[in-house]
Amino acid sequence: MRIETSRLTLTDFARDEWVAVATGERAERLWAPDYPTDGDVQLASLSLLGETTQPTDDAPWGPLQVRERAGGMAVGGAGFKGPPDDQGVVEVGYGFAPSARGHGYATEAVRALCALAVARGALAVIAETDVNNAASERVLERCGFAVMSRDAQMTYWFWEPTTGE
Repeated sequence: MRIETSRLTLTDFARDEWVAVATGERAERLWAPDYPTDGDVQLASLSLLGETTQPTDDAPWGPLQVRERAGGMAVGGAGFKGPPDDQGVVEVGYGFAPSARGHGYATEAVRALCALAVARGALAVIAETDVNNAASERVLERCGFAVMSRDAQMTYWFWEPTTGE
């Protein structure tokens, strides 16, 4: 599984990359100095336990590593939290190393994932953000997501091709 945008490559994780992320083994890895994040480590551990879906070209419903196209450095992760539900809705998630934030990478990755979701038959995309994560909220707003609801901790977002970009 591989998605290319103007500045990024989103690709599935090989098992050895998951192991390296989970254990923090940086030797000979082309990673940003502050990658992986705690979220990446947690996701890698879940993947090694078989608790995440391995994305394929036909069924891309799993986590992807995000690398800069120029140089190939791993800077974060983005992907789907599972396949579309019975209504055709799929959830997207993303996270980037602090050094990769503020460059528009999350927006670029989420737009690519929304396009891929629709191309593979999903009817809508949802996401959630911590209510204190204004940067992530701006990412989803730029991608055309609308707020569905909020509670004390989370904001829940919705995107569909007729209302999104």
